[in-house]
Amino acid sequence: MIDYKPMLGLKGSTFKSTVEAGKIKEYAAAVDDWSDFFWSDDPAEQYAPPTFSHIYRSGKMEAMHLADLSRFVQGEHDITYHRPLHPGEELTYHLEIVDVTEKAGRASGPMALIVLETILRDTQGEPVQTIRQTFVGRR
Repeated sequence: MIDYKPMLGLKGSTFKSTVEAGKIKEYAAAVDDWSDFFWSDDPAEQYAPPTFSHIYRSGKMEAMHLADLSRFVQGEHDITYHRPLHPGEELTYHLEIVDVTEKAGRASGPMALIVLETILRDTQGEPVQTIRQTFVGRR
């Protein structure tokens, strides 16, 4: 069996991204959301769809490098919005594995639950979003 407990506390590389007005519109079109907030040409009025921040995080989850991801599925996904994302903002992403637990599966045997937390902070260091994802995998 694979022991995932040593992953607790692992952190991914901190990285930055800038929210772009055009990318907000592209994302809104991709998810078929035509709210005026996403399509405004006024940066003071435009803000990003709730899950927009995920596009910058794709491929940056090296904190999970010890897990055989072919054995995992995404379980719970919780996003806390501290405030909207606006065009021109620079965000810093902080990724960390904050919980690793084991449970007995009914038919599948032992399971591992790994919680990856991503905190997005603005240039003042204030949190903008907190994302918690639980991955469930067979041990």
